[in-house]
Amino acid sequence: MRIVPTNPLVKVLRTSVPTADGSELRVDGARGETVSAQAVVIPGDSPDTVTPRMSILRSPDGKATVLPKCVRLQWERYIDLSVNTTDIPLDDLVGKAPVSVPDPFWEDAERPIEPKSVQPLWIEIDIPPDARPGEYRGELTVSGARGRCSLPVILRVRDFDMPAERHQRMFEWWHFPGRGFESLKPNSQAYWKLLEQMCELVKRHRQTDVRISWASVWLTEDGCDTSFFEKFTETAFKSGMQAIHLTSLGKHTKSQLKPDSRVIPIEDNFRRLAAVQEVIVRRGWKGRVFTSLADEPFIYHEESYKQLLARVREIAPDIGVIEAIETEDVGDLDIYVPKLSHLNLWWPRFEQLKGEGKTVWFYICNYPRGRYPNRFLDQQLIAARELHWISYLYGLDGFLHWGFNSFPPDVDPYSEKGVTRSNLPPGDSAVAYPGRDGWLGSLRLSTMRDGLQDYEYLWTLEDRLRELKKRVGEDASWLDPRQRPLELCRRVVQSFYDHTRDPNVLLDTRLAIADEIEALGRSPMLYVQTSPPEGTITPVGPIMINVRGVATPGATITINDQPVIADNITKSGCFIGAVFIDAARPEIVVTAESNGVKLTARRRFVVVE
Repeated sequence: MRIVPTNPLVKVLRTSVPTADGSELRVDGARGETVSAQAVVIPGDSPDTVTPRMSILRSPDGKATVLPKCVRLQWERYIDLSVNTTDIPLDDLVGKAPVSVPDPFWEDAERPIEPKSVQPLWIEIDIPPDARPGEYRGELTVSGARGRCSLPVILRVRDFDMPAERHQRMFEWWHFPGRGFESLKPNSQAYWKLLEQMCELVKRHRQTDVRISWASVWLTEDGCDTSFFEKFTETAFKSGMQAIHLTSLGKHTKSQLKPDSRVIPIEDNFRRLAAVQEVIVRRGWKGRVFTSLADEPFIYHEESYKQLLARVREIAPDIGVIEAIETEDVGDLDIYVPKLSHLNLWWPRFEQLKGEGKTVWFYICNYPRGRYPNRFLDQQLIAARELHWISYLYGLDGFLHWGFNSFPPDVDPYSEKGVTRSNLPPGDSAVAYPGRDGWLGSLRLSTMRDGLQDYEYLWTLEDRLRELKKRVGEDASWLDPRQRPLELCRRVVQSFYDHTRDPNVLLDTRLAIADEIEALGRSPMLYVQTSPPEGTITPVGPIMINVRGVATPGATITINDQPVIADNITKSGCFIGAVFIDAARPEIVVTAESNGVKLTARRRFVVVE
């Protein structure tokens, strides 16, 4: 038996022959971040039952540690698929069906292993918010009755913090208490305990909002009883949730051929609406309670939707309205949520809304497919992580998916029938699975969390550049805090559907972002901004690149080996230069030397001959 590290953006198939990415498991992250890694146990010639353990991770001087309690070791579980998601290119699939795909996590620490059948292990480390920057070393061991194997672990803690505040909203509709817990009685101690556990699960994965049915507002002879709704909402807020969403007030017909096909909710729902409005005012929950009117209205519903929206605003002005929309004009919503493919097709409309200060999220479901990233079970894992890079690229405010834990009744959730509810693509309906005592995560849920943390890296770099611009003052009026994060973001995603399939490109870019965040906090310092931005494609010239930058005052600056004269450097350290490039040397190389330390920044371009 042996254990080898592998890429955390690769789904290890049962038929895989893992190749070690080095002889050590290397993990890199910021203070307060949950970092993911993956290793694979390759069994010996005999069956065994094995248990993983992580040692204390120690700094070289032994004075700083990351304890095993900060580590989760989760065996990956397979689901057998007989058919693939349709309309997905073969190179975007993890394997052609029939195929066994890892996704859920086993609940127990012990795991039986069989010869010739690899067993992947998912590793998560919660880096303490007060961890000292630097390297920590320890050992991951897997032990059984027939042997033991180990793998050195190196954790690098970066010298910056993962923001505690979520700058990207994340909301997946859940079913609560959900499959396997239907017997829990509302208002029972076990019910509220499960709610707290489930809120903790979604919070740990950086999700921000949760869902509740309008039926939680009980009708009475003389009004409404909101006590259950209030306790549910208060529990969610105490658990760290930012907002709670009520289910749709109304619905529309399946036929989209009638212009006024909206079915106006019965008066009972308007009574509930008025009762929740009163709760919001009394409890101070304005901006934290939302509802939908009718999921996915089309162009045929626009006028009737606006009529219903006006009625809702009249009754409950403090309830926000969020909608997953299949059209462009449904009135003045609080949160617009077009599908990813619709954003691509109708981007000028939603870009206009953003310019007006409106909040725009996006959603995916069993569509889009093709080259668009999604989170289907048989799709490459990297696609689920790249969704949140798209959010940064276009300045979107949040993400929505309908299926957090939706399973058909009386079907094994860990089977193909369980994860293909109503013949939807495998995995579309769920990224969390029922365990004995609560809900369990999955590869895709953790990977989406990692994508949200990638977003925060890009946000943090932008924030550091905003601080630099403010600190330098008028000399840095040219500095665009979003340009450099966008340049790095485009190495991974280039549009709503153009994205890398290479996990190393994403992970290397993430390291580059972390390097630049740290560099902005050091002295000496160098920051470079070019016009046009890095990565611009241009035909053969002349190609002139305008270069602007900030360095430690008094530093000696060169651009493509040519010194920047004193007249082009300000007292604050800002400098300028104009440089011609060509196909032989399609890059800008800037150096800054101060007190014997030399810093280098490179910006590369694509020259088409």
